[in-house]
Amino acid sequence: MNNNSNEKGQMFLKAAFAALLAAGVPAQYASAAGTTAPNALIQANENLVQGCVTDATGEPLIGVSVVVKGATGLGVVTDIDGNYKINVKDKNATLVFSYIGYTAQEVKIAGRTNVDVKMADESSVLKEVVVTAMGIKRKETSLTYSTQQVKASDLNRVQDPNVANSLEGKVSGVTITPSAGGAGGASKILLRGNKSIMGKSTPLIVVDGVPMSNNTRGEVGSGSMLAVGASEGGDALSMINPDDIESINVLKGANAAALYGSEAANGVLMITTKKGREGKMAITVSSNVTFDNPLLTPDIQNVYGASVTPVRDDAGNITSGKVGIYSWGPKVSEMSQYKMTGADGQSYLGLPVTMNSEKFSGQMNNVHLRDYAKNDLDDFYRTGVTTNNSIALSGGTDKMSSYFSYGNSHSDGMLPKNSYNRHTLSFRQDFKFFDRLSVNVSMNYIQTKTKNRPGGGVAMNPIYHMYTAARNIDMDYYRNNYANAEGTWRSEPTGYYKKNADNTYSWTTDRVDLTGPQQNWAYQENGQNNPYWLLKQNNGVNKEDRFFGNVTGTLDIYDGLSFQARIGMDFSKYETDARRYATTWLPSGMEDYGRYWWGYSKTTEIYTDYMLNYNKTFGDWDV
Repeated sequence: MNNNSNEKGQMFLKAAFAALLAAGVPAQYASAAGTTAPNALIQANENLVQGCVTDATGEPLIGVSVVVKGATGLGVVTDIDGNYKINVKDKNATLVFSYIGYTAQEVKIAGRTNVDVKMADESSVLKEVVVTAMGIKRKETSLTYSTQQVKASDLNRVQDPNVANSLEGKVSGVTITPSAGGAGGASKILLRGNKSIMGKSTPLIVVDGVPMSNNTRGEVGSGSMLAVGASEGGDALSMINPDDIESINVLKGANAAALYGSEAANGVLMITTKKGREGKMAITVSSNVTFDNPLLTPDIQNVYGASVTPVRDDAGNITSGKVGIYSWGPKVSEMSQYKMTGADGQSYLGLPVTMNSEKFSGQMNNVHLRDYAKNDLDDFYRTGVTTNNSIALSGGTDKMSSYFSYGNSHSDGMLPKNSYNRHTLSFRQDFKFFDRLSVNVSMNYIQTKTKNRPGGGVAMNPIYHMYTAARNIDMDYYRNNYANAEGTWRSEPTGYYKKNADNTYSWTTDRVDLTGPQQNWAYQENGQNNPYWLLKQNNGVNKEDRFFGNVTGTLDIYDGLSFQARIGMDFSKYETDARRYATTWLPSGMEDYGRYWWGYSKTTEIYTDYMLNYNKTFGDWDV
């Protein structure tokens, strides 16, 4: 601002102040002539302190608040010439000066009667430096596109194993959908809504300037999600230790991320990790615990149960029958008539159901019922517990600094037998040579293990079967007796070579008698499974090891002109081990023999970039 504009501004403010006085503003807040400073109510035996408040250029500031620290009562404000007068009881009191756009100051009187103050611009926010594409640093006010930065303190207030979930509610235009796959699952991130109907809309993840692959393991396709109880795995972002993150800068539009090409069309999450600080070795320890419970569950009715069709003998005794799948029958309280006697001589509420199937030839399924209803979800879900612990060492000199950290995250999910464990090791080393050459080394190793990640859909999904189970099914019984250790059944027609009497072999198709753990459930029908059988019997383990890092060299060629070269590597090894036991009912029929899966994959990605950068500041303009 030039001198002419300053003078015009001062003339306008003086006129406005005079108008306020004419309108009846109390004399302690305004002066018509500009010579009488505003003042609080003067009391006897007080000391008068006065002075002038100006900005960094020496221009007087109008309306600066002046109060005595720790004292109650009215303060004063400066007049149109920046002058103030205030009465204090203590000659050694402290005056507090505050003004919008300027840093508040505390000044001790120390027996003085005249205290002049020069206010400093609160420019730390206006001139804040942010990390943009390719790791280039720019003043936030000089950017022509939308970005938003989130500091580490905001991310770790309530820590989540997946750092993406910590962005929820902290960045405008960002939608985070946490994973339904339990602990360690990937979260869906959208910047400014979906960009594609069929394609992906997730942003590019960049760590310390190096793009990294963020594909989701075992991603569920739209064609199978409702029918198959597939589980969605984790991604690279869910593996990063939140305590190692310095800040996350969100580049929301394609313009902001243009240097990364089409891969960044959906925006970029720029993650800057912590580095060593100059000074003595410092040790930082972080630990927190969070507890998880379902926020909302379906409102399940507890009045009506499944229909029951009994079969009676000539004496009128119930010998067998059929139980409906859903709760479209009589009231649960009317089920007490179905009193049966078990093989151990103990009576129970239930109904024998003859299994008219070649797989269970001659067998009878004893269905256990109840004449009361209860909230079975209280016993189905458990309180999830997540612990995050980390320790970091940091220190160095102006020529070399180091940072090392170890973190562990362990989570027991809300579903029984679901757990997630992650170990992270991070190392940063910075070197500076001849005041113009700097070399940065970054290395990260992550190991994760996930057990029994829950899936979605309606088939073989324990949550779905629990919600839809008839209300008169005795879930307490089936929770503790989900499997018969010595079950028998017959397979589907199977082809094999049969040895003949003359020692020859012929191809034969026949059913085979099988034995082993058998699912115990009220229904032996396609797609119907005991939720506790699915939870406790069908198990899976996913293991992943990941190493990523980079070496970056930066040479300051001339004032504002620099050359940067970087090489990065991202290596991952993934192994999955899962099994589904026989007698699990698929939508198309029963699994006769069960299934076993084992998968193994390795990927290695190499990334390099070279950049010549010129950055020069002229006044308040950043070029």
